[in-house]
Amino acid sequence: MTDNYRTTKLNRTHARKQLAEIVQRHPESVRLSKHALDELANDDLTTVDAWNVLKSGDARIVDEGELEKGSYRYRLETNFIMLVLAFQDDGNGLFVVTAWDKRRKGARK
Repeated sequence: MTDNYRTTKLNRTHARKQLAEIVQRHPESVRLSKHALDELANDDLTTVDAWNVLKSGDARIVDEGELEKGSYRYRLETNFIMLVLAFQDDGNGLFVVTAWDKRRKGARK
């Protein structure tokens, strides 16, 4: 356990376990940024698509966390969709920073 999930880098396994715990126990503490909502819409995706990725047992954290703008961010992906998320300080919630459809032409890597 850590004192601050936002500023402590978690390994991929710990980040994935923390994500699963939040989705199961504190789903009301999952927030999507305006940017994430805009990017979902730009790729003809919905918040339901984002939730499906968050809940998917097949989704995986692909890299170790990257420190950006004061918080560690983690890339969660399925075969088709990528979400970038950051945990709340206390680890009981998360923030989806951005999202995209990996199948779309010119998708980010």
